[in-house]
Order: sequence, then structure tokens, then C-alpha cells
Amino acid sequence: MDMLIGCRLAAVTRLAWYRPGDPVDLATGPVHLVVDDGRGLLFDGRSDWSLAIVPTAPGDESWRSAYDYGFDGGRWAGRDASGEDPFASVIARVLSGWDPERDEAGQLVGGTLYVGDRAVRLSLWQGEVISCAAGRG
Repeated sequence: MDMLIGCRLAAVTRLAWYRPGDPVDLATGPVHLVVDDGRGLLFDGRSDWSLAIVPTAPGDESWRSAYDYGFDGGRWAGRDASGEDPFASVIARVLSGWDPERDEAGQLVGGTLYVGDRAVRLSLWQGEVISCAAGRG
């Protein structure tokens, strides 16, 4: 996370599990943040319900391959979430900090990302990443 502090948030991609005919949950699923120089971070829930943060290089879309499958009629669908809450209010602002949240076993389970004068909380709910606007603290 520290590698992106001081960079401007340029784009957010969000993945959601999609079944034809069902509504898509826009607030749950992996989140990929990209800064102005093209580097990024993928936030995703692990099978042990801890939060994984995986760095990505400029132009590298290989992280998407882990989500290229279907099951029981559903599949992962990616979309540009830069204009959605809670990300719309922080696009083009500078990442200024990260306050990680750990569980009683010391595993990373979430955290608050500080962007300009705003904050976005990324945490896990039933093993999936959820996001919301957070207080600046």
C-alpha cells in the first residue's frame, strides 16, 4: 500500500458476481485501484476471510484471469466503478494514507484508505470485499 501513497487515484474497477436476471450487488466484490502512473492494487477476500492486497503493474490485466470462470449460471463481471459511491468522491485525489484493520489473530481484514480530505473503508463481509465512505478521523 505504501508504494502508492502520494499518487492520484485514477480509476477503480469493481467485480461483482452476476447471475442473469438477478440484481448486481454494486457494493460487494474485489476492488482494483489504479493511480495516475498506471500502478495498482487489487483488494480481494481470501478463503480464510482475510484481505489480500496484490500490487499490479501498469497495463497488467493478468489479475483478471483469476475471475474468468462461471459457476451454476453465474460469473464474475467487471465494471468501471470510478463514478460509483464511495469512489466517485475520491477520483483524481491524492492517496495520503492507509490505516489497516486486523482481527484478533493479526490477519488483515480491512482498512481505511485516506484520499485527499476523504476516506474510503474497505473491509470484509462473509469473505467478500465491501466498501463505504468513512470519516476522515
